[in-house]
Amino acid sequence: MKKESFLFLAQLLLFTAAHAQGNVQQEGWYNEEWYGDEWYSDESCCLNEMNFSAKVLAGANFLQNTTTNGNRFKYQPGYIVAGSFGYSWNYGLSLEAEYAFRRNDIKKIQFFGEGSSKRGHTQVSSYMGNLLWDLPLSFWGCEFWGIRPFIGAGIGYDFQRTHSSNSQIIFDQKWKQFSWQAMAGLAYPIFCNAEATLEYKFHQGGSRFYHHSVGVGLIYKFGFFGL
Repeated sequence: MKKESFLFLAQLLLFTAAHAQGNVQQEGWYNEEWYGDEWYSDESCCLNEMNFSAKVLAGANFLQNTTTNGNRFKYQPGYIVAGSFGYSWNYGLSLEAEYAFRRNDIKKIQFFGEGSSKRGHTQVSSYMGNLLWDLPLSFWGCEFWGIRPFIGAGIGYDFQRTHSSNSQIIFDQKWKQFSWQAMAGLAYPIFCNAEATLEYKFHQGGSRFYHHSVGVGLIYKFGFFGL
């Protein structure tokens, strides 16, 4: 599953790079500068409508301690890698389909109050549908150097596996469960049609597993079939 997730992200990056190169060759760059109280945009050399987006994200994942079937788990800090495709509407609303892979090594597991082990890991593949909203800072009379804050929430499905063992006991269990998440972040324009992001995600898988993720990402916005 780890190899599949990295392959997915590699394909997403190639797709994004191909669109970026095509737009630069055909349409040029999009220049935006701050003058006084408003942004000045040179739209003569880039797509005017960029409703579609692709995003990749990577960062740290922290999984809260859990108790499952009499077994107590404590986890090391782990990582998250994620990729998504999105579509934006008016009023700062956008919908995205997201895949995320999380993995945390086990710090300690207590088997039924008896034996223990420090070997093992938990990994989760999540398929989510997210609704995001860009906070309208300009409407409220405040802007900060082009920074775009956003919040969002999503629902989806998790495929999770936990594996651990010691000299006497082997624990290997899989779960399939509905999940939900809430998120918040900041986006900042860095070059033509692209933004860098800093994001926090709270993700709950089933009724036992609580993930806290902090990561950095890259968003590329583009038009699709002339839309």
